Amino acid sequence: MKEILRKELIRKRDSIENKEEKSHAIYLNLRALKVWENAKFIHTYVAFRSEVDTRFIIYHALIENKRVFCPIIDKNNLLVGEIKSFNDLVLGPYGILQPRNPINFDLEKIAIIIVPGVAFDIKGFRIGYGKGYYDKFLKKLKKPIKIGLTFDELIIESIPINDKDIPVDIIISEKRIIQVRNY
Repeated sequence: MKEILRKELIRKRDSIENKEEKSHAIYLNLRALKVWENAKFIHTYVAFRSEVDTRFIIYHALIENKRVFCPIIDKNNLLVGEIKSFNDLVLGPYGILQPRNPINFDLEKIAIIIVPGVAFDIKGFRIGYGKGYYDKFLKKLKKPIKIGLTFDELIIESIPINDKDIPVDIIISEKRIIQVRNY
């Protein structure tokens, strides 16, 4: 059931027009949050395919002297690497750009973790790509605020979940900010 829904929602996301404009509007909504203003350390994915483009987030975070961490896919886990420019990214598994090398860093210092998703429901649950990387990663973290980015058409009423699924605290689209949980 989830796999069929995932494929349908990826097709829907692939057909969305003006993704760059909408991604910029999503960044502006993120930037309006007090937590962004106060964050010194952020973790974000590097977008691929038709995902919300995170280049705006990375670029502005670096300009604002925030430390930027990105995931590194390693077998069945997500490790963390730091980037200081887009030149620090290399092609990793699945064709996703990622930092060259993992670092040892206290992840609880990170204020915001930007979480990718094919779609999100209004309770903060998401459909990812089905590998479980982020759910395992997020389960270990207590302090960072988890933020899901998506196009407004991909916020749906309900997603089938299981006990391994970790919801985000905030969902941001180009049209709205949904605070799912208090932080």
